[in-house]
Amino acid sequence: MPSLYKSPGVHIESAGDRYVRLEAVETGVTAFLGVTLQGPRQQPVRIGSFEQFEKVFGDDQGFFSAGVRGFFENGGRTAYVVNVEPEGGLDPTPDDYIGAMGAEWRGLRALERLDDVDLLAAPDLMQQYGKSMGFTQPEHVLAVQRAMVDHCERMHDRMALLDALPAMTVRDAVEWRGHFDSSHAAFYFPWIRIRRGEDVLPPVPPSGHIAGSIARNDEEEGVHRAPANQPLQGLVDVAQRIRKRDRDWAFDHRVNTLVTFPGRGIRIWGARTLSSDQAFNQINVRRTFILVRKSVERFAQWVVFEPNEPALWKRLITPIDAFLDGMWRNGALLGATATEAFYVKCDEETNPPEARDVGQLLCEIGIAPVRPAEFIVVRIHQFTRERTDEARTESAAPQAAVAGA
Repeated sequence: MPSLYKSPGVHIESAGDRYVRLEAVETGVTAFLGVTLQGPRQQPVRIGSFEQFEKVFGDDQGFFSAGVRGFFENGGRTAYVVNVEPEGGLDPTPDDYIGAMGAEWRGLRALERLDDVDLLAAPDLMQQYGKSMGFTQPEHVLAVQRAMVDHCERMHDRMALLDALPAMTVRDAVEWRGHFDSSHAAFYFPWIRIRRGEDVLPPVPPSGHIAGSIARNDEEEGVHRAPANQPLQGLVDVAQRIRKRDRDWAFDHRVNTLVTFPGRGIRIWGARTLSSDQAFNQINVRRTFILVRKSVERFAQWVVFEPNEPALWKRLITPIDAFLDGMWRNGALLGATATEAFYVKCDEETNPPEARDVGQLLCEIGIAPVRPAEFIVVRIHQFTRERTDEARTESAAPQAAVAGA
């Protein structure tokens, strides 16, 4: 074969892209379900500002508009809006939100086609309760919230932010959250008061504002930081002031409360999921796993149909290892060393011949997520000055002897 080069020296050739970088997916993308003033029905529409929402769906000054506005005011960047209003302007029913009946992709089913959603909220659900013929009983709201949680668990890549029903007390809220046990959902209480111009509006559900705060927290510090003890923007006050003992009781039942602190504003006081599983009872832990799962899933698409052999395993491990190492260095994973924080395994043990014969490739990932410091304990001891002075005299005596020697 004749040489392609005309003179001696080093010649550089491209051998193709052999390294595919693994990058984190966008987080804080929130899907909103509800009835809007106008706009397309049962079709997820991506928006990047409240002005865009107002242009497409209108502003009816209701819970839906308040939630979307609060989302962007608190740092939200990307949202999907699904107008669940049925044809003919009829009152919505629970199934308009759920979308289980019929062949059309409606409500929650319409969100199954979206890969980038990782938060789900439906503040408008509380406006339909007691107003629409389809929501005359609390059980109707419960059916939709259960479907939201089921949807998030089935998709494995998102969390539902649940609101309390109107006029609930702390005891009512704790009793209501007892209907759920899932690490893919979080519950918030109480409602909030917001201002429009000079007017303070009646209380509204907080889920939209909280979703925006979570998105801002993701952008500034990362999903590993618990989305709590951060001020909420655009609020005048909470609808109910909660005493500390009631707040402690609610926290013990995994209800995240909104608390007013003098000089510090209104803050989310809790970052608990609704799971009884201690391994996943914190929002940041569940969302860290979601981030890793979605990022690796998107990255690994190039592996499909590649020859399943050791060279491929190495090409798969290297970017994942680098990605997790970056998370560890940024404080997202717990461990004094990288080996204590995570591991990536893809070898003959995880891929035996019988698995390769049927076209399977298995890569095993283990991570140790950080957990928030929820209980800060400061121990205060009493001491007397005389006792302290004696201790200092005793400790100084040997030093003097050494100096004299």
